Amino acid sequence: MALRLVPMLSGLAALALFPILSRRFQRPWIAVFGTGLFAVAPTLIEYSGEFKQYSTEVAAAVVLTLAAFGLAEPAAPGGRYLRAAALGAIAVWFSQGAVFMVAGLGTALVLLAFRDRARALPLRLAGLLVVWAASAGAAALSGLHRVPPAMSAYLNRFWSPSVPAWPVLVFVVVAALALWKRDTTAALLFLGPAAFALLAAALRLYPFSGRAVAFLAPAAILAIAECAGWFVEGLARLGVRRRVAAAIPALALVAVIAQAPPVYRDEDTRPVLARLARLRQPGDGIYVSYAAARAFRFYGPRVGLSGSEATFGGCHRGDPRSYLRELDHFRGRPRVWVFRTHEIGALGEGPALDGYLARMGTREERIRADGVTADLWDLSHAGALPADAAESHPLPAFSSGAVARFGCGHGPIGKAPWD
Repeated sequence: MALRLVPMLSGLAALALFPILSRRFQRPWIAVFGTGLFAVAPTLIEYSGEFKQYSTEVAAAVVLTLAAFGLAEPAAPGGRYLRAAALGAIAVWFSQGAVFMVAGLGTALVLLAFRDRARALPLRLAGLLVVWAASAGAAALSGLHRVPPAMSAYLNRFWSPSVPAWPVLVFVVVAALALWKRDTTAALLFLGPAAFALLAAALRLYPFSGRAVAFLAPAAILAIAECAGWFVEGLARLGVRRRVAAAIPALALVAVIAQAPPVYRDEDTRPVLARLARLRQPGDGIYVSYAAARAFRFYGPRVGLSGSEATFGGCHRGDPRSYLRELDHFRGRPRVWVFRTHEIGALGEGPALDGYLARMGTREERIRADGVTADLWDLSHAGALPADAAESHPLPAFSSGAVARFGCGHGPIGKAPWD
């Protein structure tokens, strides 16, 4: 929980600063609408409660963009350059997205300087760019150096960096037009980081997809809010009362929060393991799937379950029969708990385990949370199942592409740093 304090504070800081950013160039009611979208976005809320870096990425993007807006003003004082230089130099060590932010914002500031007919690059801006480039380059090289080759190869397979699909590119173009029509300065500042991220994706150096580009969420939401403004203005020209027209996009806020209201509990393993610990009896077997091993080793001792009491499965992605062979070791036992989480549907591992266990015995108890299961199986009458059943049991279909993408090359899962 102490570690989760960092992303939570980052999410709250981004929420507090986002309306300030929006009001730099948007009309008040559009700023209110955009802030509403930002506040109820399920992904942003969820990542603010998890020990992951994405809410910090968003906060860094908002802070750096605000700093860049201050530098884009005519005759910006030297103190702003010093603060911006410090913010950018520090942010890149806490946020991967900040590397793209300082690259894109720096380029945008250069373009704005020459747009305003500067005959030479202002000395303060040149100094800022040197500080940003040096710190970002060092942070990027340090990050690349720390990633072992096997992990690097796995991450490249997992993310498969490339230019995004055409709907994403269309969205980027529409967002660019929406922001450009409102304010060219804002458009350059918001589009610069996106352009560098797209360039990195085209060079297969960074994925332009999903949570990897969370730092672009503020710009995307501001563009969506601007498009909502276009929509309302269009209806107003057709004779629809402005308040009525503005209520239509406001319903989107209600729809977003109604579709997926908080609280968000993603793979909440601790309560499942706590109930397993209460229901467990002496002599019970515990089989922990390979993807659930770290969660079990971390939360298990906190609820009375020791790792020495469990059997940890191996990673056999693409070879599901090996999981069935592991289950064969529990044949004849009347009480066996099977704990699973972090499963990938395209691999077909969950259905393979359930199908085989159903042939081997009967399920007596199920403890379930979103993405987590702990099942109690009676396997005492498994003698009716042939000894070589694992070799002939029918398997559900699975994606060979998913096997190639996820694989087992992400390093050992069976051992955790806290063991």
